[in-house]
Amino acid sequence: MERRGLTEAQRRQIVCFLFTLPALAVVFVFFLFPMLRSLVLSFTNWDGIGHDFQWVGLKNFATVVTDSSFRQVVVNTLYLIVIYVPVLNVIALLLAVAVYNSGRAGNIYKSMLFFPNLLSMTVIALIWKIIYNNGGILNQFLKAVGLKILARDWLGLPQTVLPAMSFTIIWFAVGYYLLIYLAGLNTVPVELYESAEVEGVTRTQKLFRITIPLIAPSVTINIVLSTIGIITLFDLPFVLTRGGPGYLSETLALHVYFYAFVQLQTTYALALAVLLGMFAILITSIQLRLLRRREEASR
Repeated sequence: MERRGLTEAQRRQIVCFLFTLPALAVVFVFFLFPMLRSLVLSFTNWDGIGHDFQWVGLKNFATVVTDSSFRQVVVNTLYLIVIYVPVLNVIALLLAVAVYNSGRAGNIYKSMLFFPNLLSMTVIALIWKIIYNNGGILNQFLKAVGLKILARDWLGLPQTVLPAMSFTIIWFAVGYYLLIYLAGLNTVPVELYESAEVEGVTRTQKLFRITIPLIAPSVTINIVLSTIGIITLFDLPFVLTRGGPGYLSETLALHVYFYAFVQLQTTYALALAVLLGMFAILITSIQLRLLRRREEASR
C-alpha cells in the first residue's frame, strides 16, 4: 500500500507548533519549572542554599498558618480587596463615562489620568510617603485651612494606614482600568444612546440599563485584574510602611518576602507562596463564575 504523505493542513499545524516551541521553552524554564520546584520544596526542610533536604510534609504549612501574624496579614489583604476593588472600579467606570462624553477634550483627560501609570510603584510610594508624613504636604494643608484637628500620622496609626494605602493605590491604578472601560464603551452602539435620549431616559438609567450590561466583559476583566493586583501587592506597602505599624499594613506577598529574605526561612516562604497562589486561584475562580453568569444574564 502506498504511504500517504502529510496533508497541507497537517504540515501547517506542525510548522505553527515549531514556531511556538521557543515561547513554550521560555514558559517552561522560567515559569512552570520554578513553580513546580517551589511546590515540591515547600514540603521539605530545604535551607535555601544547599542541595540536601528532607521531606517534612505539611509541617511548613502548619507553622505558617498558626503564626500569630498570619491572621492579621490575611485580614489586611481581604480588607484591601473589599475596599480597593469596588471603589477603584466604580471610580474608573464613572471617569471613563465622563471622558467618553467629553469629546475631543477626552484625550487630554485620559492622558492626565493615565500619567501615574508611567511611573513605577516605588516612585509612587516614595511620593505619597512624603505626602503622608507628619510634616508632609497633607498635614500642612489641613493646618493651613484650619483643620489642624484632622492632621495625624496617616501611616503610623492603625485606623488610617490601610485607608491611606488604598487611596494611594486607587490614585495610581485608576487610569489603567479607565482605559479598559473606555475600550468597552467604544463597542456600545451609539444608536442605543440616541434612542434612549429620544425616549427621555436619564443619565443614571442609561448607565445601569445600557452601559454596564453592554460592557460586562470589561467589568469582569477589571474586577479580576484588580483583585489579583491586590493579592500580589508587594512594592507599595514595602516602600510605604514596611508592613507597619506592627503587621497592620502587611500583605501576603510582603509576608512571603519577610520570611524569605529577613527571617531566612525559605521553606516557610515557599509554603506561604503556595497558599497565596491557591488563595488567588480560589478568589478569581469565584469571581469569574459569578461575573460570567452576570454577562450571560445581560445578553
